[in-house]
Amino acid sequence: MRETKICRFCGNIIYSDEHKCKYCKKNLDVEDTPDMFCTRCKAPVNIDDNFCQKCGAIFNIPDEPIPVKRNMLGIPYNIGILLTSLAISLAITVLTTSGKEVTFVDYIIYYCIAFIVSEIVLYVYFLPSVIAIENNHTNTYFIYVFNLLLGITVIGWFAALIFALQSKEG
Repeated sequence: MRETKICRFCGNIIYSDEHKCKYCKKNLDVEDTPDMFCTRCKAPVNIDDNFCQKCGAIFNIPDEPIPVKRNMLGIPYNIGILLTSLAISLAITVLTTSGKEVTFVDYIIYYCIAFIVSEIVLYVYFLPSVIAIENNHTNTYFIYVFNLLLGITVIGWFAALIFALQSKEG
């Protein structure tokens, strides 16, 4: 059985007699004088090493974390639904109360009820798009357009929902 070691650059297990890592393709023959010693096993390691060749201890952890890719469609999308609900509820209130004598309090009550109902209806209608945005789906824009145009049909809404629930992170 061939003896193995850990690549000092990428940390993969390779055979001890290899001159080039088959994973990261870096030359392993360069013999540098050791700059320091492994804190775990006291083996000599170089300053540019990421892993100890003997025990696999990890060195050179990056100081700054890798940024998480966020989908920026969510905030304007929710603001759009909010503004649309405000406009719909205002229109419903005006149409409901036109020609009737209503007090200001009744007008506010009609408006609040219309706003709540329109918010619920819009969020249910655009639920596939909201799910795609929250899951950072790679086809978020396609799901949104599909949901917007064909969501009025029950089959189109369910198709958009199924497509949004498939896990395809961007």
